[in-house]
Amino acid sequence: MPRNDLMDTATLPSGEKGYVARQDVPAGAVVGSWEESAVDSEPTKFTIQVGRDRHVDADAVRYLNHSCVPSTFVDASTGSVVALRPLAAGDALTFFYPSTEWEMTTPFDCACGHAGCLGKITGAEALSADVLRRYAVNDHIRALIADRDAVAVG
Repeated sequence: MPRNDLMDTATLPSGEKGYVARQDVPAGAVVGSWEESAVDSEPTKFTIQVGRDRHVDADAVRYLNHSCVPSTFVDASTGSVVALRPLAAGDALTFFYPSTEWEMTTPFDCACGHAGCLGKITGAEALSADVLRRYAVNDHIRALIADRDAVAVG
């Protein structure tokens, strides 16, 4: 059963739908989870990559938006969304899309507004290992980075 009792859907200042913390949440707390409603081999705008060639439609977390300074980590191995820092009620719940996505089906210009914003978000494939080391990323992304960088060096 998905657990989303710490998340509310809201209309964000940007006009987009997104999730916000329902109450104060400590760092490390699971704020949401999902069940795989469909497993896809091909990514879509709404799937989450959970393995090298595996994507799931996780409807329960569909409105988790991207930020270059994310408030949560989407753990593809457990199907959970974990707070990266303490969150206050009403804080936007965001994650770093390249932490799960090797290649985005729908790249976009990030509008997070943070000083360290990466600009165009196309997936982890386009980012250097040095940039990705600043973020929590999933095991399948780490493995794909290692493969990519071994080929580049070899």
